[in-house]
Amino acid sequence: MSRGIDRMSRVRRRLRIGRRSFLLIASAAVSGGCSPPEVPHRGNATFEPQVEAVRAGASARIVADAPLTAAEWESLRGLVGLRELVLRHGVADDARAEILATLPGIERLVLRESPLSDVGFREIARCRHLAHLNVPQAACTAAGVRALRHIPALRSLRLGSRNLAGREAGAAVAELAALESLHLIDVPLGDDGLAAIAGLPGLRNLYLDAAGVSDEAWGGYFQQHPHVHVHVDQAHHDRDPGRGHDTPRANAASITEGR
Repeated sequence: MSRGIDRMSRVRRRLRIGRRSFLLIASAAVSGGCSPPEVPHRGNATFEPQVEAVRAGASARIVADAPLTAAEWESLRGLVGLRELVLRHGVADDARAEILATLPGIERLVLRESPLSDVGFREIARCRHLAHLNVPQAACTAAGVRALRHIPALRSLRLGSRNLAGREAGAAVAELAALESLHLIDVPLGDDGLAAIAGLPGLRNLYLDAAGVSDEAWGGYFQQHPHVHVHVDQAHHDRDPGRGHDTPRANAASITEGR
């Protein structure tokens, strides 16, 4: 009987010693800043094949779901045949915009999480075939928007910037005479800004978020432009004559999509 008790005592001691050892090791690991090794960013697994497909003439589109590496950016420089570039998690900054300006046939740019300033917008303005531009987190001022007037083909613009507001922003947009679709994100235009945009001759789709426009100003706008399809804060304006439609009008998808 005593042998059985002794055996159980030895087992309990070993378990206590093992537990203390485990706790000491774990404590040392935490205090020493031990953490799983970071996985280095390796870009987009499908990016290089997409570039090669464009070079071979088999595709005209590239979509990236992760920030591009320096090498991936360089592979875009002067890429003939690229018509559409979608960067869902940029980041295209002013330095990278210089590479975008070398794309001879680019027609559509989606640059999310890309805080482009006026410098970057002046580079993009060199893309003379650009028809659709989507930069929802930019940092441009009205001067950057005005630079886009050098793009004769620009038909749709989706833009957000904390540096745009009021009549100055509206007047800058109004200089983009070929615009058919416009989406301004969290740009406080106010009544004066909307009045300036009313000068766009061919606008068919207008989407404004957090614009701060009064009902009276909207009333005047619809009198001038009864056929413009209008969304305010992601919903049809109640005076929009097309509010009962099932599908947005032409080009609306180009500017409202978050891709």
